[in-house]
Amino acid sequence: MNASWRRAIAVATWCSAVAATAIHAQTINSPIRDRGAAQRAVHDVNPRDVLSPDQWRRVDGGVKRALAWLADQQNEDGSFPTMETGQPAVTSLCIMAFIAHGHVPGDGPYGKTLERATDYVLSCQKQNGLVTRLGPDGPRITRLVGREIGGCAAYNHAISSLVLSEVYGMSPPDRTRRLQAAIDKAIVATLEMQRWPKDVPSDRGGWRYIDDYDGSDSDLSVTGWQLMFLRSARNAGFNVPDERIEEAVAYVRRCFDERDGVFVYSKSNPSRTRSMAGAGILALAHAGLHDTEEARRSGNWLLQRPFDEYNATIPGARSDRYHYGLFNCCQAMYQLGGAYWEKFYPPAALAVLNNQQADGSWTVDSQYHDAPYGSAYTTSLAVILLGASNQLLPIFQR
Repeated sequence: MNASWRRAIAVATWCSAVAATAIHAQTINSPIRDRGAAQRAVHDVNPRDVLSPDQWRRVDGGVKRALAWLADQQNEDGSFPTMETGQPAVTSLCIMAFIAHGHVPGDGPYGKTLERATDYVLSCQKQNGLVTRLGPDGPRITRLVGREIGGCAAYNHAISSLVLSEVYGMSPPDRTRRLQAAIDKAIVATLEMQRWPKDVPSDRGGWRYIDDYDGSDSDLSVTGWQLMFLRSARNAGFNVPDERIEEAVAYVRRCFDERDGVFVYSKSNPSRTRSMAGAGILALAHAGLHDTEEARRSGNWLLQRPFDEYNATIPGARSDRYHYGLFNCCQAMYQLGGAYWEKFYPPAALAVLNNQQADGSWTVDSQYHDAPYGSAYTTSLAVILLGASNQLLPIFQR
């Protein structure tokens, strides 16, 4: 498949996705409370109608400056700058940012940028299938004890495997063979980790860290990324057993807090953050469950906690992360559609645009855990948010 055909396919994907979701706009001023209203709302708002033409021009201008800044940051080895423990996940998020706005590997002004970045991600895969710069090597994944690499290796693997799967269908035959082998190994690693022993039955079906340092063996954050990867791989034609998806979805649904009406981090640590509310909605959507009570109630919870104050966290939630939450919640609210999208996207997008730096980047995250990952991390997440309605990343298409 040559570069021009890859570009044509990307454009065709965008056109079909927009045509499938473009419908009449309607303003709804309160959270959605019944199933019928939720179903109607999905078909009430054209995703592109939530901003004015002038505002969309601002989006386009901001994205162009951000992508130019990102490209200038690329290292000689193809990676994008961050802590070593964050590789290749941050590089993978940067790849997603370019693809979200119509750029594909091997074609156009950023074609070489994306090929070099993809090659870097591939170079990080271990013999055991893990896609991470730092992590256990060898023929099998060895679960570590203590905090040797924290949770980063699990995130690196899930996020980077997802991106390899997304890039797979955009690549020429000589590259798809290498990608196919890497994705096959990554699937085996993901399924192996899902089967690791759990200290409590309620953690069955989920994923957590490579390190085993407490009594929790699954959490919604890592599980959401792993489920995204498996869904993307299945969409690309790879074999993913149905029962593994079902087990993961059952775990996600156990993370829903009936009392507060929102998804929480884990059964043993029921912290309520915007990022986990969005992760739960998105995980169910990737399992084909687009209109559940859990998703709608979490969507309503999010509408009361908007992202209109840039880089700010919600009161009382130390683990709330602005940019990570922005990413999860934007994709989640797009999946819910209708009034959820109409009420969520404009204030979030305008808050992001109003705080873009003069060089095109965004500042580091205000949360102390995420701040060290730098501006390439936050900038990539902001750019992905701004491109949500383009529907050019297959995994996020409604």
